[in-house]
Amino acid sequence: MAFLQRFARYIVPSVDPEISREIDRKSMRNIYIISVLVLIFESLTFIVFLSAKARSFGHYEWVSTLYVIYCLLLCGLAVFLSKKMFQNRKISQKKCVAVKVFFFVAFSLWAILTDFRHYTVHEQMLTFYTVNLVMACFIIFKPWTGMILFGCAHLGMYLLCFSYDHAAGIQPLNILVLCLASIACNAVHYHSHIHSSMKEHRLKESNKALENASHRDGLTGLKNRLALEEDAAAADGRHITAFMIDINYFKEINDRYGHTVGDQILRETSYILKKLFPGASCYRYGGDEFLVLTHRPAQDNYGAPTYDFTNEGSAVKVSLSIGSAQGDPTGHEELYALISLADKALYVIKKRTHSIEGGGHERRN
Repeated sequence: MAFLQRFARYIVPSVDPEISREIDRKSMRNIYIISVLVLIFESLTFIVFLSAKARSFGHYEWVSTLYVIYCLLLCGLAVFLSKKMFQNRKISQKKCVAVKVFFFVAFSLWAILTDFRHYTVHEQMLTFYTVNLVMACFIIFKPWTGMILFGCAHLGMYLLCFSYDHAAGIQPLNILVLCLASIACNAVHYHSHIHSSMKEHRLKESNKALENASHRDGLTGLKNRLALEEDAAAADGRHITAFMIDINYFKEINDRYGHTVGDQILRETSYILKKLFPGASCYRYGGDEFLVLTHRPAQDNYGAPTYDFTNEGSAVKVSLSIGSAQGDPTGHEELYALISLADKALYVIKKRTHSIEGGGHERRN
């Protein structure tokens, strides 16, 4: 029973949709490459064939010509459709399956008829088995789909020969072995692509996580200076309001209550900034300084020069000073010039906030 369950899972595997789309994209790329190669090979072969048979062009040659033209047209269609599909990032799985099945049937039918003509004149039957080998090795079908397609193709080949002379020139065991080999090759091929695609997917996720980590401050989760450098280079002249925010008397808080409380306040400040400036880009600029960049209109932004809150973990009263500047920066230098203006505005606010008249003595206490 356990063996049957494992076999059933192998034949009808459960695959993540993203992995399945990646496998379909690889199939489309393979169809494109194979079709281009066959198109070139068949064109050259056709030219040689016409050159050799130019003076004795009979019924057999005309039929061969029609078969070659059919193959060339099919390859041209495969090149067009497969290229269009594997370049599409939002690839449709249903369309991919339909295209793969269509080309399998179309090429298999061509191969069966070609080899049947060879069979009737006692020539070698290589086309059908070559096409099946190519299909099993390069076009990636789910195992159960491959069982149906390869089984029907080999059965069709055998029945056609059987209708001619009871398949006197074919050993049923041989065609059965070749059919099972094609099915097994396709299944192994499919599962190997599942494993390789899963590894690629995990690697991409790891790289993405590392990139995010390198662009984020570990304590607050806000963007860091490296992220700011990249965002500054992308400044495109749109209106930006820059806010520089500083925690008042943060050193005294650390000295009096410890760095654990200081870290709590930094994290809480980052959470508050996200609430005060929804949709904005928030950065930990350094130490207890924060930067906010937003494209929101001036009237929609937080406009007060200070913001007060009480840290929940320690009941410490915290005050933020906020300086701002607006502009339409284009590129790295202009954005940093705007940030510098916001920093100067912050300095003015802090000087006033820290003065006795501004309640600085009470804030310090």
